[in-house]
Amino acid sequence: MTVTYEKLQSWKPDGLSDAADKFNSLRKKLIDQQDEMDAGKPPETWQTPNSSEAARSRHKRLVEDLNDIAAPLSAVVAGLDSAASSLRSAKESAKTAYDAAVGKGWTVKFPGGTQVEIEDPTPPESTAPGGRRGVPTGHPDQSTMDSYAQTISKALADATEAESELEGVLNTATSGGYDGGDGEIADAIPPEIGKILASGQEDGDKPDKAAMQRYAAYMDELEDEPELKREIMSQMGREGIANAFKNAEGTGVDLHAAMGATGRGVIEDWVEYDVKNKGVSGDTATLLGAYKKDAEFTKELFTNVSPDQWADAIKHENGEAFSGGKIDEADRKVYSEFLRAGGSALATYTQGHPDPKGLADEWFKSITEGDDENASALTLMIKKGGEDGSTFQTDFMYNLTDDVYNWERGHDGDPVWKPKDVGLVDPDADVDYAARGRGAYELQSGSANDGMANLLGGMAHSPEAAQQFFKDGTLDNGDKDDRFDYFIRERTFAGNKGSDEGDGLGLALEAATVGARESGDAEFSNHLTDRLFKTIAEHSNSGAEGWLIDGNKAWHTWPEFNDSLGAIAAGYSDDVYNTLLPDGGGEGGPLSVSPNEMKIVLGEMGRGDDTGVQVLNAALAHEGNERVDAIIADNKGEVSDDKLRALISKQTSDTGAVLGNSIGFSVLVNVEDDMREAANAAYMQKAFDVAAGFVPGAGDVVGDVLKESVGKAGTHLITTGVDTATSSGLDALKGTIGASGEVDYHDPKTVRTQDALIERNLMNSYLRAGMIDDVPKEFIVQGPDGPSFHPDIFNSDDIKDVPELAGQRERLETLWQDLKDPTSDSYSLDLAAAEESATDGRQEFKHYYAEAVAEAQEVAGMDYEDQQKWKRGEK
Repeated sequence: MTVTYEKLQSWKPDGLSDAADKFNSLRKKLIDQQDEMDAGKPPETWQTPNSSEAARSRHKRLVEDLNDIAAPLSAVVAGLDSAASSLRSAKESAKTAYDAAVGKGWTVKFPGGTQVEIEDPTPPESTAPGGRRGVPTGHPDQSTMDSYAQTISKALADATEAESELEGVLNTATSGGYDGGDGEIADAIPPEIGKILASGQEDGDKPDKAAMQRYAAYMDELEDEPELKREIMSQMGREGIANAFKNAEGTGVDLHAAMGATGRGVIEDWVEYDVKNKGVSGDTATLLGAYKKDAEFTKELFTNVSPDQWADAIKHENGEAFSGGKIDEADRKVYSEFLRAGGSALATYTQGHPDPKGLADEWFKSITEGDDENASALTLMIKKGGEDGSTFQTDFMYNLTDDVYNWERGHDGDPVWKPKDVGLVDPDADVDYAARGRGAYELQSGSANDGMANLLGGMAHSPEAAQQFFKDGTLDNGDKDDRFDYFIRERTFAGNKGSDEGDGLGLALEAATVGARESGDAEFSNHLTDRLFKTIAEHSNSGAEGWLIDGNKAWHTWPEFNDSLGAIAAGYSDDVYNTLLPDGGGEGGPLSVSPNEMKIVLGEMGRGDDTGVQVLNAALAHEGNERVDAIIADNKGEVSDDKLRALISKQTSDTGAVLGNSIGFSVLVNVEDDMREAANAAYMQKAFDVAAGFVPGAGDVVGDVLKESVGKAGTHLITTGVDTATSSGLDALKGTIGASGEVDYHDPKTVRTQDALIERNLMNSYLRAGMIDDVPKEFIVQGPDGPSFHPDIFNSDDIKDVPELAGQRERLETLWQDLKDPTSDSYSLDLAAAEESATDGRQEFKHYYAEAVAEAQEVAGMDYEDQQKWKRGEK
């Protein structure tokens, strides 16, 4: 019988989990009886006719009886856990959709079975073309109604299925359908039990933490019985164990430790076999990812699998994902996960290797002297390890990259990577093919055949190796060498030449500059950053020989280089902030870049992908907020509230000028005139939102990325200025920008007006200063930097679109209006004073912002010679 909505909401999934705990405790007590059963077994030396045989027979029956008790207990525990996970997920999703629909005033109907219908009892009057009233054109929110109905319907279907499956397990258990056999009690577990425990995530259910804790405890118990543990793992297979690791990760359970040495050995055998036989699957990638930081596992794996075998497996996965101009997205995902896990595993292996230089020499020979097809495959895996956040042993990474660099330079400019081109594709890049006739296709972007570019990218999280590489001033033959100049101005990274459009070079320079701030040479980091910015400012838009793109018309940075360029600038956000102030007062910082030089760098940063600009904007907005917080800390209680508001407003207007320069000289240059104001507001909104720790519609994205990507180290970004952030903090900022999506300035519903954003930023500053005390808690959220106004509520009309406030709409709309009404008892004097002050600050902000944007447009129209004169202050 179908589970109804009312029945589903009445159920208590936690009760099932509690029952599973009790059954599991009983099962453990039975297992603990094994020692007594072993001690009570009649010895083989007892050979008295009749009596000895009868005793053995009775002992065997007793073991079988205990096993038959343990077997159904194990099945019931697994069944209860599985049902609890499914029902908990179904109950939550159904209630969320139901409450959201009711909160909008709609009616939810249940015609029968799992069918659900949602109607609006008072639909808005619709109009047809020509203004004819009363002609239906469909409810404007019909898609939302349908979505809610589908969610509730699926939840009811899932709950019905879970109830049926649990009923089947219980019926089988009570009818004696689970045979425990005559082995040890711990072995009295049906083969499917492990799969039941590990299946939650595949079915879309929430993994149950209690179930995964029990599973981990069970695997830990089996470490003393390695043969039985191997048998259980064999029964579950790669898929079952991989699912278990996914579920354990999702619930915060440490399954890696529970697997022990026995489990590690089984999984290493599986991964080794798959790589050697070119049979990598999603399960292989998951298991390799689970052990990529395990020194013993990686030592065994890379001792047994040669570089040639790794290359063959990578080429095979590339062919599965990309073939004949077509892309298989499922295989692409497996390919990406395999490369990242393999690269990280190699990084772990290098850290514990007794001879990292010798290992580098082995891989150098495989890349340059072995099978030509190996070069791109092996170097791409190293790059993906770096992108995965792994650090290679410094001597290994430096020597390998340096040797390959010298090998490339030793060919006197002749192409060395094109002859080794096997059509390898970066699975994480924007991949594009062009038809060449008769079924032939040519890769236009996303190529990964440039081994040198790949190795540069591999240094993404190996800052000491990156600094050592760029410090090196001689070639192997003793000639003086400037590899920075070679990469920046001489060498191509063009996609149509099989390279990565500057992605790897950007990652290497990022590592050598801001990535090396904790453990590297800070003076060299500053020098290299200064040189990078000045070189770009000197050559941007020129027709000089060397690094030419844009149809070979002018010199520009490579498109995929610019996200790293933005991250490097974000690492110096205090210096960049000072440089972009209206008076250009950048004195005292580690960089000697002039305001106009910095603006030209911004122009390059705005070409192509805007991720780098977004990272820098967020860092600058955060820097501005940090300076506001410093003003509050220094002046709160020392000056009047009016004076404090004025100081905050002045600091906020400075931030307006800085963001005006940052946004105006970068992303706005190529925006059409009629969209420029919307783009202005959209990029500013993204900067403020990320700096405050919130992205509208996405929840606390900064917090999520910090927890999932970089852990506790990344919280440094939230509590201190970005200029002093750890490299992991900058990674978190980049991850946040990436996770929150592109800036969309074409939809007016998603973009607040510039006035509203400036005012909100000021109001949040006043709130943090404690100058607004009488605003109801429903309109306030707590972020990493303290309280702020709800990011999705700017006026009373916004309340209806906030899901968590469904059901309170009318009360909160009235409350918001009363806060602004001087005749109401709820009128907020604090809010009124703050809004009056914010109006003055907003005008200053807009003035400086408009000046910066206007100057940016003027410079964008200059040719190279005039731009250089302007840079020097001659124009």
